Amino acid sequence: MEENRLLADSPVNRGRQLELDIIKGLAILFMLLVHCLECFIELPWEPTWANRLIYFLGCPPAAPVFMFALGVGLVYSRKNSPRDLAVRGLRILLLGYVLAFFRDFLSMYVLYLRTGSAAELAEGVNEFLGVDILPFAGLTFLFFAGAARLRFQNIHYIAAALIGGAANLLLMGTSFSSPLLNHFGGLIWGTTEYSWFPFLTWITYPILGYLFGQLLIRCRDKTRLYKICLWVSLPAVLAGGLLYRHYGLYFGWEDYHHTGAYWHHNLLGNLLFASFVVAWTSLAYFAAAKLPEVVVKTLSRWSRNITVMYVIHWMIVSWSIVVLPLPFTLPWILAYFVVLVPVTDAAAVGYLALKGRLFPRAPAGRDAA
Repeated sequence: MEENRLLADSPVNRGRQLELDIIKGLAILFMLLVHCLECFIELPWEPTWANRLIYFLGCPPAAPVFMFALGVGLVYSRKNSPRDLAVRGLRILLLGYVLAFFRDFLSMYVLYLRTGSAAELAEGVNEFLGVDILPFAGLTFLFFAGAARLRFQNIHYIAAALIGGAANLLLMGTSFSSPLLNHFGGLIWGTTEYSWFPFLTWITYPILGYLFGQLLIRCRDKTRLYKICLWVSLPAVLAGGLLYRHYGLYFGWEDYHHTGAYWHHNLLGNLLFASFVVAWTSLAYFAAAKLPEVVVKTLSRWSRNITVMYVIHWMIVSWSIVVLPLPFTLPWILAYFVVLVPVTDAAAVGYLALKGRLFPRAPAGRDAA
């Protein structure tokens, strides 16, 4: 009877989980693709099938999946003490603002000097004070640091996600006249169109990942686990998508009018995207054995280097806006993307190799994500 149990009482499934490397590698690939579309195409973009596909790939399989994998990785990481998590959170939070300064403010300031348009300067300030995924990730680590200090159990994480979702419904649409207050409010809920990853909307996915990681690390039979997940999540995605469409509910994964519906979705959106994330991860597990080795190695490398690739690609894209004649047509956007991916990959590998030589450190342990 003991051997038939799906979950053990203690961790039995340690080490890197290949399916998580695959979904994270695809997430950064899709992020690069959708950012090229958003930055280089003429707005509002036409809802062609190609544009809609690119935008879809840049939404559910990208940020929600990445944050889910972050939550799973916290279970597998050996550096998960409250202090370790808090330090990591503060570093990522700082990195987010450093990136925003060079990517958003400085590039827009150069355009302002060139054109003399005050609108360019105002846009740079607004985007610098925006809430991108790195500030959100920093807040996520700080949340888990606090939860670890308070010795949260799984039920507490579930309650936190539900309470956060309820608070998000109450606060949604609330804003301030002060840009600075709007920024701090935007870190927690979507105060403006520049609050791309408000905490209360997006914390659901790291929490879901953390809870899933608790199952995965004790799983005796991953194939059985992912079959169960697929049979539950895939019908939920299909049924939820049909019901939401029937009742006119909209969560912005085809947001060519830039309404902010994707960034500021509510609890119903959380349910749909969470079901998608679990189904996507399950499909990645079953696809892993059939993928060519070179694809698996590439996606795994991107997974390990995802933060560095994120920063590098944004620096390339943002400064391309300054020097290139825009907007581009879709073929030129795809050509740019095809060049951007290997350049970003090579730059990330080179940077990390140089960093490793200059600042060698002992291995930090085996992580899942």
